[in-house]
Amino acid sequence: MTTRTVPARRTVDPTEPRAGAGRPRPVRLPTDLVRTALGLLVLGAGVLVAQRGRLSLLERDVFRLLNDLPAGVLPAVWVVMQLGNVLAVPALALAAVLLRRFRAARDLLVSGLAAYLAADLVKSLVGRERPAGLPVGAVLHEGTVGGLGFVSGHSAVAAALATAAAPYLTRRGRRIAWALAWSVALARVYVGAHLPLDVVGGVALGWAIGSLVHWVSGVPAREVAPGRVEATLRRFGLPVTGVVPASVRARSSHPFEAVGEDGRRLYVKYLEPDRHERDRLHRLWRAFAVGDVKDADALAPLGHQAEHEAVAALTVERRGVRVPSVLLARGGDGDAVVVQEYVEGRPLDELDPSAWTPGLLREVWEQVARMHAARVAHRDLVASSVLVDASGRPCLVDFGNARTGATDDEVAVDVAELLTSLAAAPGVPSDATELVAAAVDVLGAAAVSAALPSLTPPALSAETRRRLRADPSRLGAVRAAAYTRLDLPDPGRPVSPPTPPVARALVGVGCLLALAGPAVVAGPIATAGGLAPQGWRWLGGAALLAAGAALARAAAVRYAAERRVSVGRALVVTLGARHAGLGHGRDGERIARARLLERAGLVPPAASAATVRTALAGLAGAAAVTVAALALAVVEGSVPSWRSPTGVLTAAAAGAVAWALVGAGQLAARRPGAGAAPPLPARPGVPRRDRVSLLGWSVVATASEAAVLTCAVQAVGGGIPTLALVAGYAALRSLWAALPVSGVPGGPEASLVLFLGVLGTAAPAACAAVVVTRFLTTWLPAAAGLLADRWTRPTAVTGRRDPARSESS
Repeated sequence: MTTRTVPARRTVDPTEPRAGAGRPRPVRLPTDLVRTALGLLVLGAGVLVAQRGRLSLLERDVFRLLNDLPAGVLPAVWVVMQLGNVLAVPALALAAVLLRRFRAARDLLVSGLAAYLAADLVKSLVGRERPAGLPVGAVLHEGTVGGLGFVSGHSAVAAALATAAAPYLTRRGRRIAWALAWSVALARVYVGAHLPLDVVGGVALGWAIGSLVHWVSGVPAREVAPGRVEATLRRFGLPVTGVVPASVRARSSHPFEAVGEDGRRLYVKYLEPDRHERDRLHRLWRAFAVGDVKDADALAPLGHQAEHEAVAALTVERRGVRVPSVLLARGGDGDAVVVQEYVEGRPLDELDPSAWTPGLLREVWEQVARMHAARVAHRDLVASSVLVDASGRPCLVDFGNARTGATDDEVAVDVAELLTSLAAAPGVPSDATELVAAAVDVLGAAAVSAALPSLTPPALSAETRRRLRADPSRLGAVRAAAYTRLDLPDPGRPVSPPTPPVARALVGVGCLLALAGPAVVAGPIATAGGLAPQGWRWLGGAALLAAGAALARAAAVRYAAERRVSVGRALVVTLGARHAGLGHGRDGERIARARLLERAGLVPPAASAATVRTALAGLAGAAAVTVAALALAVVEGSVPSWRSPTGVLTAAAAGAVAWALVGAGQLAARRPGAGAAPPLPARPGVPRRDRVSLLGWSVVATASEAAVLTCAVQAVGGGIPTLALVAGYAALRSLWAALPVSGVPGGPEASLVLFLGVLGTAAPAACAAVVVTRFLTTWLPAAAGLLADRWTRPTAVTGRRDPARSESS
């Protein structure tokens, strides 16, 4: 895709120096942070497994498979293995300096040395022995190796070097680099220096460090020589002359200007083979955070991408949309080009104020309406993707990301993108109110209403976000203008009403007592000492399951809404509602969830309906888990005997006191008339498959939370059957959902302590398990919800009163 940010195109002069000549500025990709997080996650999981002190049968078999290879391969293995030696770091950095790749030398040096030091630190923390000290029958091809085993320093260094070098290599070069990195890892297992888990942890550590270095320092932008473009065009049967880089900003293509044999000026897009949209991790991150990967064809062969862009442009041209005529769209796996007629014009955001008229704005939206009538979504409709020719007519350009046969959600993103891009452009004299009014007049209120979920920074293009950084309030102005024009409640209003000081104090003291009261009553030292020797490993598993439960509940919210919101946005809704429920009870949680869904772009009736569906699905999911787990426990004969809970009554009483305090605080914070649910108008509902998905994710969420309790009980050395724990927790979850007063903080703590006591768990161990479970499934998400609410809260619309319906919906 190309973003035009300069005035009318200049005359092509092949002797003229390239615009913006010089070394391109490095770019920072958010996916490098995602890679860092994933690498650390794999490393953390490896630490938990390594601390068990026992080898799994799988790891033992893989080790023997590699370690038993014949000794004749040692010379070749030894040579490859030196790429993970710390001495390879300065050697490769020096080679990069000799090749005048100074940024590559810096990244190699920093990443390699950091990985070497970090590997030593992890070894000292984990303390796992090498294969020579374990009963695995290791064949020591290099003799005895001293030191600790987890993680492999050679693997960490090799992976860090491969990650650091990747942006400076071709696609084939990157594959070779990573093949060598994994060869180093496997070689360390072959020589008997490390176990398989050691090298996997080392590769994850090196990957994380190299990715973090790239995020901090940026990665270089690639360049294409004009001669290569000219040769490609001749190969595809279009002889041209005077190929020079075009003075436009491009993000995933290389723009050029040229002159055809007939003297016509041509605009050439050379498609980037290594664009970051082709990165599968980037696409997964976009799908999670926004629910939209922007460029659905980025993984297709380059020739297919070029042809798809031409088809989209020709489709809208047949429906009356003014677009540049396509002259050529060809390519293969190595390169591809799209050649169009040269359009003399200026981008919409670069017009002189005197040329900007309401009629022009209306005509722009009419062009967009015709494009959407052809079911084509532009998917990069920034202001600079609209050129205004010498006669004042707008022309849509850059269909590299376009989707034919587009859905309603995809065309709605176009509306949000163009509205925000125009509002953020400093050269556009119209304010947000005029922009929204023109869009509503041409497209209709329904089309603008459908665009509300995409009026958030993650859903917008990088170019629009870049401009918003200069004045973030412009996005808030667009949202405010849209909500005002559509007569919707202010999205910037708080998700819950103000809490009186007395109520805040009661809730705060009650929550603190609910969190720590049972453990204090049972004895803090005894409670902390209830952890088994291998308990920390189970706690790590409990944390992962709690995160999975939160994501499952977010997925349920996503399928409960009539209009899909991203999993990331739904997670914010779930966490924010959990926080609001602490101070305002179940009704406050319901109102907060509805208002947070309104912030995500749903209209109030749809948000309220989604909230009701989520609550009903949560109750049904908990009941389903209860029945299934209880039935399996009966079949397997794993129903434990019941015992008197005398030993945990004092700890349960502390939870009951906390329940009373929090309940009193919630009653004090209750506003007259805020508890009754508003009448819901008839809604179209969600498809059957979405209802099935909604129930399925609710079941997964409840089962995951029950598994958190199971891990916590195992961490304290409990011997309670898993099915009994799952059935009991799910039954209590059903009670809390059906009878909201029982779910007030303090009540779940008391009921869980009593449940574990009935199953024969000692009071300190039961309190420790309950504290861990509730911290991971309730208190930590509530704290995250407070931060998420403040981070995502839009600017309130001043000078407006919320409609009466917003008080309770």
